Amino acid sequence: MLAVTKRFRKAPKKLFDRFSSYFPHSTVDVVIRGNASFILAKRAIPPYKNKWNLPGGIVFKTEKLSDAAKRVAKDELNLAVKIEGFLGVYENPMQSRHDISHVFLASVVNGTVTRDFQSSDVRPFKNLPRDMVPYQKKILRDAQVILKKRSMKC
Repeated sequence: MLAVTKRFRKAPKKLFDRFSSYFPHSTVDVVIRGNASFILAKRAIPPYKNKWNLPGGIVFKTEKLSDAAKRVAKDELNLAVKIEGFLGVYENPMQSRHDISHVFLASVVNGTVTRDFQSSDVRPFKNLPRDMVPYQKKILRDAQVILKKRSMKC
């Protein structure tokens, strides 16, 4: 649990924004599931303001990908999660930035959902909402297929 509480050195915003126009970001997204649903947050800030999205964020230098996924769940939703598997790598090249996201499947260990400054709402969904971040629809569809296959094996 050390990785969740450890704080990493962040680049100053001005420098971060400057370099964002030149280099892709290594990011994580987390599909947090429970009771046949998954948790999404409605973005309160750009990019994708007012769209539903997965909890996610940038991987910091020296941070392991799975630790970044746990940190993001804690920072954005106040949830401690158990990583259940790796879904895959997804790419989202945009004009403003280019994300290369490593996506994890996770379940809640403990915590009560609270949102941070990035979100105006957080809730569970059984079906994909229409007003969702476009590239993340594919992520959730892929997750649904994987989870369905897992449940059929039981």
